[in-house]
Amino acid sequence: MARTIGLITELEVINSVLSTVGDNPVQSLDDGYQPVFIIKSMLNNLSRDMQTKKYWFNTEYDVVLTPNTLTDKIILPFNILHFEPLDTEYVARGLTVYDRVGRTSTITSDITADICLMLEFEELPQVARKYIQAQCKAQYNDEYLGEESLKGTLAQEINMAKIELDRAHMENEDINMLNSARANSVAFKNRRRS
Repeated sequence: MARTIGLITELEVINSVLSTVGDNPVQSLDDGYQPVFIIKSMLNNLSRDMQTKKYWFNTEYDVVLTPNTLTDKIILPFNILHFEPLDTEYVARGLTVYDRVGRTSTITSDITADICLMLEFEELPQVARKYIQAQCKAQYNDEYLGEESLKGTLAQEINMAKIELDRAHMENEDINMLNSARANSVAFKNRRRS
């Protein structure tokens, strides 16, 4: 199988894990080989865990959420990981916004919130894919092979990938936060106090 140019694919992650433990590559994500199913599940869990930490690529600031005109409810996206409204009277109850002060999920006006979403692997930037790949190789080795000689190398690969991910996050988050209405509001309030 020819290596693709550009972003790492899910298939490449699976084959890199198989290669790390001395197994043969597969040609498709639909391959019936049991380790492929295990690695795909592991990859998805690791991706969710990583994205829960709210990175620049899966966090949207100052999103205006509008109630459904028929139900007077605000339904959140199915892939939401964090919901942080500007007004703290609102919380997420499942995928429905709930008003804690009014003790109701009936909401008749727009609310503004920061939201963090779980993205598919294909939507992730390269640095996030590399970090998930490194974690997946180490976890698969720990759980299914236990090869002690690989642990140090795999741990180092995770650390390097995490450094790159954190660096990219800091660079991108500075840009995003400076353009956020919330950041501008805070900066304006602080300027008025001085």
